[in-house]
Amino acid sequence: MDRTSKTVNIAIVEDDKNAADRLLSMLDKYGAENGLVINKRCFGYSTAFLENYTAGYDIVFMDIVLPDMDGMTAAKKLREKDKSVVLVFATNMSQYAINGYEVGAADFIVKPFEYAHFAIKMERIVSRLNIRDLIIPVKTSDSLISIAASDLKYVEVSGHELIYHTIHGNYTTYGSLYKVERRLSEMHFVRCNNYYLVNPRYVESISNSTAIVGGDELGISYAKRKAFRKAVVEYLGGLI
Repeated sequence: MDRTSKTVNIAIVEDDKNAADRLLSMLDKYGAENGLVINKRCFGYSTAFLENYTAGYDIVFMDIVLPDMDGMTAAKKLREKDKSVVLVFATNMSQYAINGYEVGAADFIVKPFEYAHFAIKMERIVSRLNIRDLIIPVKTSDSLISIAASDLKYVEVSGHELIYHTIHGNYTTYGSLYKVERRLSEMHFVRCNNYYLVNPRYVESISNSTAIVGGDELGISYAKRKAFRKAVVEYLGGLI
């Protein structure tokens, strides 16, 4: 990834000042080492963070134990406002972070924070921000639109039609799901069956035969089950 002059906007929701200061220090160090301009803002309460929230952050670090609202509840409220922001839990109780897939958490970091481990996590987290830069031109029956991969929940094929299911609505065109899959493969999109190509960012839950993706229930074929689950687990940083 070309990081020259790249700006990353980060929110930290953490009531422990020492932990927040440590995280701020590590972000400054990581930014200096990797040519990133990191804009940071701290919130001591989840309610203060969520009040008047507007989608503009690239990454949110959220403590799981907060004085006014637990981090998992706050994360669910965040997802109602912003389904695309990269969410990372900060916790000293890693057993609770295992449920992070329910809110599309990308990863978690365990207190007390150690820089070497943090830097490895950040490398993976920041690399996922590339998905925001991929724009897909889609020609519908009456217009040509541009869809950001970060807004795309999944692509459905029905006959010769492709339906792009996005957070802003659905768009139908003609084309090959195979060609779309090739283009989106490096962005971690994966098939759950022969008819759906899924953005793992929007996977809310997985059972043996279905997945909830952006609020929609999609079938998982037996042949794709193992590979689909593995791809989602790897994308979420081993949280499932």
